[in-house]
Amino acid sequence: MLIALIISLVGILVLLIFINIAEPKEIQISEINKKYLDRKVKVIGEVREIKVFENNFTSFKISDIKNKTNKINIICNCPDISLKSNLVIIGRITKYKGELQIQADIIKQK
Repeated sequence: MLIALIISLVGILVLLIFINIAEPKEIQISEINKKYLDRKVKVIGEVREIKVFENNFTSFKISDIKNKTNKINIICNCPDISLKSNLVIIGRITKYKGELQIQADIIKQK
């Protein structure tokens, strides 16, 4: 019985580690809605507007590369972002002042 308990606990631990490591599925910016709130997502887009605040806190908008009208705000501690660059963003969907945004965990050049 003790062995079964230990194996179960190890299995649960492995699943928890896998869930935190696995890269989320890529979605289009136009697909983001409230059903994604508090979920990790991966998006690819072009940087449109940038605001850098004190302590290097950065807010910028990205749009779908093909359809430039769909935009979402990204927040991060990443002052080195440049306009018109194509980025891959992995982060969690959050809500701020009624608007959905992505709190970026990983930002890479496409």
